[in-house]
Amino acid sequence: MSTSQTLPMDKETNPALTDEREPVRMDVIEQIAAMAEGTERPALIWGNTDRATVAAEALWVFARRVGLDGRGDDAFTAVQDLIANLMHLCEQEDITSGEVTFRSLVDLAEMHYLAELDENIGL
Repeated sequence: MSTSQTLPMDKETNPALTDEREPVRMDVIEQIAAMAEGTERPALIWGNTDRATVAAEALWVFARRVGLDGRGDDAFTAVQDLIANLMHLCEQEDITSGEVTFRSLVDLAEMHYLAELDENIGL
């Protein structure tokens, strides 16, 4: 099971995509999430594969909860819905307010992501 596959975007989000790319199905996310079963709590993060596995586990729990866990369901929809629900949570509980916007959280997360990618260079 490779966690190197990225979640695809639809053509409305990214018109440059071609029809050749198949969407990642939730059964793939389920298989990645299963790799976390029986591991230590809290999870030991040794690299980006561990980070992706923990994220898949969270996404799989969410997808099961909202009914997006069917074999035909695609991960793109589950990720979108999870992000939208996180936005609702952040607004409702004032996690984001004033100058701290959800966009600023996403920007900070992207900075962490890019730094973590750099950690794997040369491995």
